[in-house]
Amino acid sequence: MNQQAEADVASSESLRRLAEVLPRHAGPRIVSIGLYHHGESQLEMIQGPKWRYLHAMLGRTQLLGVRLVNLIDVVAPKERMIRQCYSESTDNFSGPNLVRMMVLDGCFIIELLRQVGRAVPHMDRPLLCNTYVKACVMQDLLRLENQAPYFVLKDLFETTIVPEATSSLADLIFNFFICILKGPGNVRERRINRKGVHLLDEFRLSLIPSDQQDNQVNKSPSIPMIISASELRRVGIGFKQREANTFLEIKFDRKRRIIGIPKITIDDDDLNWILPNMVAFEQCCGCRNDSHVTAYAMFMGSLIHTVDDVQLLHKCKVISNHGMSNREFARFFNDIRKVAPFELVEESYLESQFAILNESLKCGQAYHCRAQLLNTFHDNPWSALSGLAVVLTLVGIIQT
Repeated sequence: MNQQAEADVASSESLRRLAEVLPRHAGPRIVSIGLYHHGESQLEMIQGPKWRYLHAMLGRTQLLGVRLVNLIDVVAPKERMIRQCYSESTDNFSGPNLVRMMVLDGCFIIELLRQVGRAVPHMDRPLLCNTYVKACVMQDLLRLENQAPYFVLKDLFETTIVPEATSSLADLIFNFFICILKGPGNVRERRINRKGVHLLDEFRLSLIPSDQQDNQVNKSPSIPMIISASELRRVGIGFKQREANTFLEIKFDRKRRIIGIPKITIDDDDLNWILPNMVAFEQCCGCRNDSHVTAYAMFMGSLIHTVDDVQLLHKCKVISNHGMSNREFARFFNDIRKVAPFELVEESYLESQFAILNESLKCGQAYHCRAQLLNTFHDNPWSALSGLAVVLTLVGIIQT
C-alpha cells in the first residue's frame, strides 16, 4: 500500500480543487461514509438501512461468537491510524464516537457488498431493488470525500466472515462496481497485485493493466501536449475502437497511423463521476507513475477540445455520450483537465504513446504541408511558386 496515500485518504487541496471545478461530482448525495459528511441532514435517509445491515450481519456472526463489542474491539486499537487518514481535523469526534462510526459505516459497506454479490441472503429489499437509490449509493461509495480506510474494511470483513464464504473482499468490491463500465472497454477479469487505501483506490487499481502495475517510468524530457482529434485527423492520423480489458489501454499504431482507444460511455451512471474522483485522488498520492487515470483523462482532454472533436470520436465509435450533448461532453473533459496538471503524463504509462504520437505528428505535418503545396501547384503554379519563394527567403534570413 502506498504509504503516503495511506496517511491521507483525501488531501484538502485535491478535495477543494474537485469541488471548485466539478462541484456535482464531489460530495455524496444519499449516504455518508467516514468523517467529512457525517451527520449532514440530507444524508440521513440511509442511516436506517445502515443499522439494519449491521444487525443482519450480527445475526449471522453471533452464532459464531462475534458480537458488536468484538467489532468495536477490532477497530478501537487503530483509532490513531484512522485519524491520520483524514487531512481535516478529527477533534470533533471522540474516540468512542469515531470507532462506532467506523464500525457502522464499515459493516454497512461489507454487508451491502455481500448482499449484492449474493454471498448472503438479501435482507433490505427496498434499498437493493430501487434502481435509483442503488445507483446513488454506488456513486457515493466512489466519491473521494466519502471514503473509509481500507484496513478498517479489511479487519471487519475478516472478523465477520462465515466459514462457507468463498469471495474475498477485493472480489466483492470489483464485482459490485464493475457493472458501471459499459462497452468493449469492460474489464473482463480482475488484474491487480496490490491493495488500495479505500474503495475508490481499490477499484481504480483493478482498472490498471497488469503490465503497468508498479511500473517505474524513467524521467524523460518534457512531452508537448498533443493536438485535438480534428487536427490530428487533418494530418492523417485516424482513430479506431480498440478491444481491451480496460478503458485505459490506449495504443498508437505508428505504421497504420491509427490511435486505438477502448470505447467509453459518459453519462450520469458511470465514468462521468468516476473519472474526476479518481483523478483527484491520484493528486493525493504524490506518485506520478501511479497516475494512470489522470494520464488517460489528460490524453482524452487533449483530443477533445470542441464539439467537432466529440462528433469525430463518436463517428469512430470511440465514445458514447448517452444523456449528454456533444457540447457537455467536450466541457466535461475540459473541466477534468483543470483538476490535475498535464505534467503528470510525463511519467505515466502513456508517456511512450505520447512520444511516439508526437514524433509521428511531426512527420505527418511535414507530409501534409508537402501535399498542400503540390495540390496548390497543380491548381495554381504561380501562387505555389510565390509561396515557395517566401519560404526560401525566410530560411535565408534565419541562416544569416
